[in-house]
Amino acid sequence: MNNQSTKTDITHSTIEQINKPIIIYYFVHPFSNTYWQMEPIIKKLTMEYGAFCSIRPVICPSSLNLQEVCKHEEQVHSSFALVEQQTILLAIKAAALQGNKTGRDYLRNLQDYLFLYQTDIDITTLIHQACDHTNIDLHEFERDLQSISAKKAFESDIQLAQEMEIEQFPTLVFLGQHIEDYSMKIAGLHTYETYTFILEEMLNKEIMEKSKPSLEDFFKLYNRFKTEEIAFIFEISIKKAEKILKQLQLMQQITKINNGSNTFWEII
Repeated sequence: MNNQSTKTDITHSTIEQINKPIIIYYFVHPFSNTYWQMEPIIKKLTMEYGAFCSIRPVICPSSLNLQEVCKHEEQVHSSFALVEQQTILLAIKAAALQGNKTGRDYLRNLQDYLFLYQTDIDITTLIHQACDHTNIDLHEFERDLQSISAKKAFESDIQLAQEMEIEQFPTLVFLGQHIEDYSMKIAGLHTYETYTFILEEMLNKEIMEKSKPSLEDFFKLYNRFKTEEIAFIFEISIKKAEKILKQLQLMQQITKINNGSNTFWEII
């Protein structure tokens, strides 16, 4: 497990004072396949431990005063030129100005179009299609996208990555908000149990009870997903997950989408 204690100045402008005892900074390069592999883990953490922690994505490009942050990253989505990628990153930050949940939902929807649909799409269409399943104020989003606020938020993310010495994506930094100057940093992709071990140690697992999410809860949060995600999150076999999803398809609650090499489900 690649983790370490670290001290840093936690007066960053994106931090909000909330009651949840743990904040998780999730440093990501949104165009990488490793991010996509990490997403089911983030979903499960959100559903099981969301009452105790807040997950905040910190968006960084592959290189921008970060001294080759992504030197260990492979299979970066290369459909867009660097300037187009930076425009998309600004759009992600513009959405996040409407709140952490809105920002995460927008980021996830954008990733769906990049990695599930995988269609040739111009950048303007992509940015706006990601709004379709996001509870977002479009007028405010358009205004923020053209404002200095999104740029400053983006630059602030990069500064935070530098302060926390992020050298690999994804990296999760677990910060105990009631434990001064204490955090745990874990770089790279690890098992779900690795992350929950850290959470439970920081929360004191003797007094903490994780949630037991239902499919109904899952559908309220996520609009599209793969069979493998359902199997992973609910700890069932792929065969059983497929059976459940086909039953829901017959009930016309979800629809199955075949898009080239990708097969996934979408809420109707």
